[in-house]
Amino acid sequence: MQQEMRVVVLGVAAVLVLAASVGAADAIREGKWEFTTEMQMEGMPQMPALPPGVKLPPGMSVSTRGNTMRSTVVKCITKDDLVPGSDQKTDNKCKTTKMERRGNTINWSTVCTEGEMKMTGDGVATYTGEVMDSTMTMTTQGQGQSTKQVVKTKGKYLGVCGK
Repeated sequence: MQQEMRVVVLGVAAVLVLAASVGAADAIREGKWEFTTEMQMEGMPQMPALPPGVKLPPGMSVSTRGNTMRSTVVKCITKDDLVPGSDQKTDNKCKTTKMERRGNTINWSTVCTEGEMKMTGDGVATYTGEVMDSTMTMTTQGQGQSTKQVVKTKGKYLGVCGK
């Protein structure tokens, strides 16, 4: 009888531990995240450098090598804005048009406009503990041309957001 009780208690404990780990897997940690992005442009042997005088948002840096542009940005992730990348509060050229969450995975669509240029994209991000991985495919249209870009982003949790 005592051994049966011990087995039941261990079984219940195992179920609780499993349930807690499943719940933790679905949790997306709100707070300050650093996102490092690599973008490759289809059919472009050399990524253009940023034009002189272009100012990047605070906390963002950009470098280019070959057909790859690499950028790093720090952003506060909240339950209302789980999309990795630039902050819509400071980047009024881009708007998230769709955001759906399933567990720890976010799917979103974005539209960016600047003058005659328009970019549309769809992305998927998966948060696991203190890391995040995402892939976004974008199409840029303008000046009679259309190009595709693949954007891969890795994120890491930095801590609580400042006020």
